[in-house]
Amino acid sequence: MRSFLRTICVLLCIYLCLQIGQTGPCNFDKRCQCSKTKEYVDCSRKRIIRIPNLPESTVFLNVSHNLIDYIGREFFKAANNLSTLDLSFNRLSSIDVTIFTGLGKLRYLSLDNNKLVYSNRTFPKGIFKPLKSLSHLSLKKNNLWSACCDSFPDKTISDLSDLETLELDVPPSKVNNTFGKGFDNLLKLKSLVLGNNLLFEMTSTTFINTRNLQNISLHGISGISFTIGTFRSLKYLKHLEISFDSIIDGIKSPIENLAEDLNYTSIETLKLGRSLIPLSKFPLCILNKKLYTTNISEIYITDNVGSAGYFKICTDAPSPSLKILDLSNNGLNQFIFNIRTITRLNLKQNLLGAFLSKNTYYHAKKSSIIEFIDISQNDIKELSPFTFDYQPSLKHIDLSNNKIQDITFRLSHLKELEFLNLSCNEIKNFDTRTMRVMNKLFVHKQLTIDLSKNTLQCTCKTISFLRWVIESNVIFVDLQEYTCTLEDSSIIRMNPFQYKVLQLEKSCQSYLGLIIGVSLALLFVIMTVTASLMYRFRWKIRYMYYMTKGKYSYRAILPDDDDEYTYDAFISYSDDDRSFVLKDCIEKLEKEGKFRLCIHQRDFMPGQDITVNITNCIRTSRTTVCLITRKFLESYYCMFEFNMARMESIYSRHGRNILFLVFYEQILPKELPLVMLEIVQKESYIEYPNDEPGNVVFWEKIKESLRTNVRA
Repeated sequence: MRSFLRTICVLLCIYLCLQIGQTGPCNFDKRCQCSKTKEYVDCSRKRIIRIPNLPESTVFLNVSHNLIDYIGREFFKAANNLSTLDLSFNRLSSIDVTIFTGLGKLRYLSLDNNKLVYSNRTFPKGIFKPLKSLSHLSLKKNNLWSACCDSFPDKTISDLSDLETLELDVPPSKVNNTFGKGFDNLLKLKSLVLGNNLLFEMTSTTFINTRNLQNISLHGISGISFTIGTFRSLKYLKHLEISFDSIIDGIKSPIENLAEDLNYTSIETLKLGRSLIPLSKFPLCILNKKLYTTNISEIYITDNVGSAGYFKICTDAPSPSLKILDLSNNGLNQFIFNIRTITRLNLKQNLLGAFLSKNTYYHAKKSSIIEFIDISQNDIKELSPFTFDYQPSLKHIDLSNNKIQDITFRLSHLKELEFLNLSCNEIKNFDTRTMRVMNKLFVHKQLTIDLSKNTLQCTCKTISFLRWVIESNVIFVDLQEYTCTLEDSSIIRMNPFQYKVLQLEKSCQSYLGLIIGVSLALLFVIMTVTASLMYRFRWKIRYMYYMTKGKYSYRAILPDDDDEYTYDAFISYSDDDRSFVLKDCIEKLEKEGKFRLCIHQRDFMPGQDITVNITNCIRTSRTTVCLITRKFLESYYCMFEFNMARMESIYSRHGRNILFLVFYEQILPKELPLVMLEIVQKESYIEYPNDEPGNVVFWEKIKESLRTNVRA
């Protein structure tokens, strides 16, 4: 209420200035400022001792903050057009009964902060009688100088029949009747502002003579107490504001008494500031219950200096008429409330950071109509994803002055959002998901975001975010004032923002080329090394692959005895040498030598892949006999059989050689593959003879070699 009245006065002054024109030194006193028409006169803060004689045209006079201690009889008689008179902050201790003669048009009078003691001597009956149009009278900070500290003379005040607003000092607790019978004549009195750093004790008779009051403001009180029935006579009361300058007394009476009385009024706004209420007895739940059937629309419980911490969760729903709830600066560390019908919620400057990281302040599953939420200055590091769920009408979210680093809460449903305040946090950039959601939500509607006093990150990784800031439909507050941290940890000012981003993009493009070049070179080296290793160990890799494949896809033919091998020898040969194998080898080795031979044309498993048949036959044979010819060396599968047998020797037979080479043709060493030449040089081999005696020896040597492998 006090701020409202001051605003009215300021607006009145501005209006007068605009209407009257520019001001300059007054010709009747150069210390004062006058408008051209001399309707506006400002002599404030000039150390004036006496008020200068005023022209009859004066409408507005401000002589506040001076050294005036005396005003002569009928001094304002000639200034009969005066409507505003400010005599506050002077040294007046007495005023003549005729001082206000001629001020029949005066609407506003301020005598604040003088030494005018409330008494019949200082304010004799009839002193206000000329003030027939007075609607606003301020007499605060005067009674401080009185030893008796009496209440204001009611017979004196009774002459102000048009008075609508009155500002007074409250009397001490020993005064029984604060507002005497004379106040009963003030039928138009709607607003009462009471101050003084004293304990104000109210009873059921305190306001009995001011029944038409609609607004009561108690400011600068050290403490108050009230009995049940104190406010019951005020059936027109709409606004009640109580705040304290002291941290000693606060509210001395149960809040239940106040809440019970307000049911008999027309209460719409209730403000309790610096109330010294412990959170364990925080009045919100009481007010919810007691004021449910009233027309209460605004509740302010702010700057509570009681013990911070635990706050009882309210289970009762508030009055359906409640639209504004302000609980700022109370030390709350948890808060859950039914905000379904509330449009504005202020939780600024509390301790809700830890609580809101895992919870939300609204647990109902029905949509709220809330439009404004302020949870700034709450030491928030992150918000739970569901913080703003079921609040589709939100237009303004204030998260400033916290420690937020990322957008962790859901935004996709906030289609009405207009302003998001994230200033003074620790945000470096938005992730892709957040940018995508904002692009989708605000295609046809503009969103304003405040990221000022966040040190953004300007690196090649955040280019997409910085470019989005420029190109998106979002408006960023004070964009040119943003600061950014570079790769080398230096901080720059992003002014002009678009130019700085362009510079960063160019820098990143050069780095990008270098990175791509190095990456491609590294990839080439890796691929070359990998290819080299694969080529070097190609037969080992193929051997392991086909052995594994054969284990699960080939069913070996097991021998009748307990021998672990099915065959004594696997014969590897080119198809051009088929007759030699089918006639000579079978005749000499199987029929005469009683060896079990594996010949692919006879013993391969039908339906199986040829490579699987080869590897499994080598695995189930003690020895692999390779019939080396030029056609053998040219054949892919012949060389495959040779290499698979070689791998079998190395990795499955513990290094024991199972290869037996038979050179069926005369082949020069230079015609042999290197790996085969190494075996020829280290291991035994045999050449097929061209004469009959040699043929006998040839077959005996082969039989002896196969018998040796059988014994091994």
